[in-house]
Amino acid sequence: MRKIIASILITAVCLGACSCTAATGTDNSTITTTDATTAAATSETSKESIETSSAETTAAYCDSGLLKGLKIEKNNIFVTEDEDCEKLLRWVTASAKEKNYDGSVLIATDDGIILYGGPNAKTTTGDPVDPYTVYEIGSVTKTFTAVEIMKLIEQGKLSLDDKLTDFFPKFKNGKNITIANLLNMQSGIPDYVNDSMTFFKLENINDFEKYYSNDGLSDEEFLDYLYKNKLLFEPGTEVSYSNTNYHLLALIIEKIEGISYSETIKRDIFDPLGMEHSSATAYGDETSIPDEFAGGYHTFQNGSRGAGDIHSCMADLLIFDRALFGGRLVSEDSLKTMMDFKKGEYGCALFPYGEHAYGHSGSVTSYVTQNVVIETESRGKIYFIASTSTVRGPACIDEMLHKAIGALE
Repeated sequence: MRKIIASILITAVCLGACSCTAATGTDNSTITTTDATTAAATSETSKESIETSSAETTAAYCDSGLLKGLKIEKNNIFVTEDEDCEKLLRWVTASAKEKNYDGSVLIATDDGIILYGGPNAKTTTGDPVDPYTVYEIGSVTKTFTAVEIMKLIEQGKLSLDDKLTDFFPKFKNGKNITIANLLNMQSGIPDYVNDSMTFFKLENINDFEKYYSNDGLSDEEFLDYLYKNKLLFEPGTEVSYSNTNYHLLALIIEKIEGISYSETIKRDIFDPLGMEHSSATAYGDETSIPDEFAGGYHTFQNGSRGAGDIHSCMADLLIFDRALFGGRLVSEDSLKTMMDFKKGEYGCALFPYGEHAYGHSGSVTSYVTQNVVIETESRGKIYFIASTSTVRGPACIDEMLHKAIGALE
């Protein structure tokens, strides 16, 4: 849930130099668990590589699933055989090796997969990770929340101009805060996660721990603290990242729909798209191994809903991205609203990553995730999706993306 704005500057990036043809995957609305359990190949005792010659089960998986038609490389990496992508693949895989990357990374177009890599990483069963391995995606959750809000607006159940006091009348300081202000991080409400000392009026930083345990923070407690908070600035005048905004949006969704946030996201996004490896506010369904140095799995699920609670995998995030930016989740007007970056800093759950790219990052206790879409002239949209450990993760992900861009210049 912590804010991570990628250090990657993707201004004036044009990937038209890449004429490679990605391997065609399965229909992005019907990706299932087929052969997911056999995706983990027989690996060497060493954690460092999966040899092609010893990967019959991996080969079978590659032929029948999302990675159909890709070539199996060492270290649990699958690549297109198109020679035009050789430089891109060589640079990205070399970067992963150099940085000792230990997570999952997926590079794809709307037509197919260019690369999937899961080097040096295991699942909870001890097998190599695959595109269906479930990670905690942190603040990438916000994009799902924004999509649901846009759906409610399209259905006439909500308006961008509705005031926060329409839903929380006790919050007197919210009388001038609109739904749009929450979406665009322009509410002025302190961040209850990254600025917990202010939001909860704490005297000791260690006191915040009681709020971030399993369901340690009830909705009633959260709202009680909210009502006592002063705004940091006049709504609409500044952009300031605050998880509080998106948690409030989740509560508003529940008020309108009369069911839980998790049920709504499942009904409107996960189920229609066939995202069978994704969940909201769930405990214990991760299949990746948390960072041993960072504190284990995220436990603040219910208290973080809407802002950083979703679990997902590379395959499901690709389904979501293709559907959202392909116009199959919200209208064209809604998508334009989401990509209207206020003061050049934030749209509706989307950051600008330079001139030609956008997306969102996420960070929880043990995981970091990047979900970036890069617009290109000749290849359309290029999707870069990665999840890895908190300790080495950000630098590794950034380096791989830098290498990919450099290879295509």
